[in-house]
Amino acid sequence: MYISSWRTWLFFFYVFLVMYISMKPGNDLNFFSHLWKYDKLVHFTEYLLMGFLLINALKIKPMTHSHWKYAILFLLIFPILDETLQYFTPRRIPDIYDGIADIFGGLTGAFIRERI
Repeated sequence: MYISSWRTWLFFFYVFLVMYISMKPGNDLNFFSHLWKYDKLVHFTEYLLMGFLLINALKIKPMTHSHWKYAILFLLIFPILDETLQYFTPRRIPDIYDGIADIFGGLTGAFIRERI
């Protein structure tokens, strides 16, 4: 990743956006209320984009095997931290199945970006 690249900053912005929304209390998320019936799909899609943007930022230079290891490690740990953060956020409920949807979405986005 190059810190001066727009791809890197786009990835960082998206990570901070996900964290910002995760830290919002449940009653402040009224604009998402109609999406709750599609909860797992929303989580999958949210992290699909994160995985895509992560690999997009890393592909500025040719990716090595260790780049892939760190990217996959990030895509496994970050959703767990995100769901754990929701445990401490008022009126938010962490869900292991949301974390699983996040992980599968992130890995899917990463592999899609690698292939194109």
